[in-house]
Amino acid sequence: MKTIHWLLLLLVLTGGCTQKYISPYHFPSVGYLVVEGYINADTFPTNFILSRVTSLDSQYYVGEPGAVVNVESQNGAIFPIPDVGNGAYSGGPLPLDVNQQYRVRITTSDGQQFLSDFAPVNITPPIDSVSWKTTSAGVNIYVSTHDPLNKIQYYQWKYDETWEYNSAYESGYEYLGGMIVSRPVSDMIYTCWQTNSSTDIIIGNSAKLKSNIIYEEPVTSVPYANSNKLTIEYSILVRQYALTEDWYNFNQKIQKNTENLGSIFDAQPSELVGNIHCLTNPSEPVVGFIGCASETEARIFIQRGQLPGSQVILTGYEDCTEDTIANTPVALSMAYGTGQLIPVSLYYVGPSLAGIVGGPPFCVDCRLNGGFTQKPAYWQ
Repeated sequence: MKTIHWLLLLLVLTGGCTQKYISPYHFPSVGYLVVEGYINADTFPTNFILSRVTSLDSQYYVGEPGAVVNVESQNGAIFPIPDVGNGAYSGGPLPLDVNQQYRVRITTSDGQQFLSDFAPVNITPPIDSVSWKTTSAGVNIYVSTHDPLNKIQYYQWKYDETWEYNSAYESGYEYLGGMIVSRPVSDMIYTCWQTNSSTDIIIGNSAKLKSNIIYEEPVTSVPYANSNKLTIEYSILVRQYALTEDWYNFNQKIQKNTENLGSIFDAQPSELVGNIHCLTNPSEPVVGFIGCASETEARIFIQRGQLPGSQVILTGYEDCTEDTIANTPVALSMAYGTGQLIPVSLYYVGPSLAGIVGGPPFCVDCRLNGGFTQKPAYWQ
């Protein structure tokens, strides 16, 4: 996962290092504060995550609970952002005035105070389109946008991708009380939907272009191999945010360092300081940048039938096999009572039920591949 946390780790760890790098930056005993999130100027909650990193080579990051987090406007309005646990804070939607600027004030449980600079409310233009193209390796997703008011030149995108898939075998039965019984419709485990959210930093700008238009900015790639995302239907919801130039530059620095995997020649934590400052100890770095923006979004669907018919798409179930278990209490108990197999279908020899066909749980229960059987409300 490419986050600020991983960036701090990767700044000094490289695969070929034989000596541990000793940073000249001395971490305080409680660690540096890391602030992630932004002020949402739309009809969505404002979310922040506060945590501490205690050393550059630490792989453990501790959430910062018990803080008081407020969004403040230039005219003195205050909007509390409640602590929801484990270093997460969420509140709103906030009734923001687009003519005001806003900042965040944080008071941690030990009395330290942190304050971000005032930031303007960026009104994010609509997404013109989310498009896709096929390649030999998979499907590439793109976003296009422009600002008709010619005010916004810097953008960030995030996405949620959801896909429908089937397990290898459809189970019409289950083992209950020592018997094979019909599986109720409400307990079907053949079709699932799975959702992932973006972790990469996806940014773009039109600052050096002749026209203020972003055309087919790459968002993500969906592979054919080692993935079941394109086996039935795939959907992606792209969310767009308008950034200021400083906000964009901060994200660009993190993006470049995570892509480079870090080295001692890359930016150190003091260089990653954004627009948040420690009031109680001005020399202490704080990692993070707080901006304010509205959000626009667009969703598309891609069905298997829209892809090249000759394209082989692996499902992840290629090695699955079924087994037929004799219809005796002992055999059924050993196979199905222990969970070794899940019943799939009945095997008859003439009019007699001779056995129960079953498969390994992973091959039968689609939930074991990471999904859920509840169909999303937005699904086509």
